[in-house]
Amino acid sequence: MKPELAKTIGDWSYVRCEVWVHTGAAVSVDITQQCEACSNTNLRFVHVLEHMEDDRQIGVGIECAGMLLEDWELPRLAENETKRKEKWRMEYGRPGRCYTTIEDLVKRGTL
Repeated sequence: MKPELAKTIGDWSYVRCEVWVHTGAAVSVDITQQCEACSNTNLRFVHVLEHMEDDRQIGVGIECAGMLLEDWELPRLAENETKRKEKWRMEYGRPGRCYTTIEDLVKRGTL
């Protein structure tokens, strides 16, 4: 993790988990996103976090999300729900962004 972000552990709130589904010759997902905390370049799911003081948003992987939030459960639950939505989009050939927010998890009774 980048040193400037390591200093902000615990100062973030969760916004959403997202993945992009593409259609063309075949249905696929985007696996080329980059984590803004550790620079990992093969992310499938991006967890968007917002800094509580300055409202900046960053997109990170599940491990970095867990560390920055000091909560491993929320990113895992959001990623699982996003996978469910992604599967539906791929099965029915519906391109677009799948995402899960805290409100989505509450509605489904997961959180």
